[in-house]
Amino acid sequence: MPSQTDTARHHAWIASAIPGRLRLKLHPSHRDQEIMNGIRRGLNMKDGVHDVKLNPSIGSITVRYDHGRHSTSSILNMLKDLDVVIQSVGHAPIIGGADQKGGEEGDSVGFLDAINDLNQRIYDKTGVPADLKVLLPLAFAGAGVWSIARRGLMVETVPGWLFLWFAFDMFVKLHPAPR
Repeated sequence: MPSQTDTARHHAWIASAIPGRLRLKLHPSHRDQEIMNGIRRGLNMKDGVHDVKLNPSIGSITVRYDHGRHSTSSILNMLKDLDVVIQSVGHAPIIGGADQKGGEEGDSVGFLDAINDLNQRIYDKTGVPADLKVLLPLAFAGAGVWSIARRGLMVETVPGWLFLWFAFDMFVKLHPAPR
């Protein structure tokens, strides 16, 4: 049986994102005019949001914002406060330049947000605080150690040390240096 908080959420995905403009598509079951107007009212009350356009027939919400004040992530956080759940592993590709982060690092931010979201969902459902940024590299490190112990370095096939490299690489990418 779904809880009260599950039914209050509105599911959407990112259709496009460029600095200063974000377009979302609501799931067909959440394309009600009242829901969309509530989202528009909530976003229009935020500083730095210039305009919110709706197209209820296709469930599209287009948000124009000051990209000097807000990043795509901050707009997504505003939507999260309005019970809009973005259904994606990461953010949509940024077109026309970097989104305050730049290059590959900007791409990894979406992945980190997804990992943090999964951590929060695990905690919400089980009450157990999990840190997948540590558990995923540990799983690869364990697979590497097990593979080396069982079969040696396996130079002629997929080597066990490759799992160790993946674990190290994943750990470094999941823990970016603070700016």
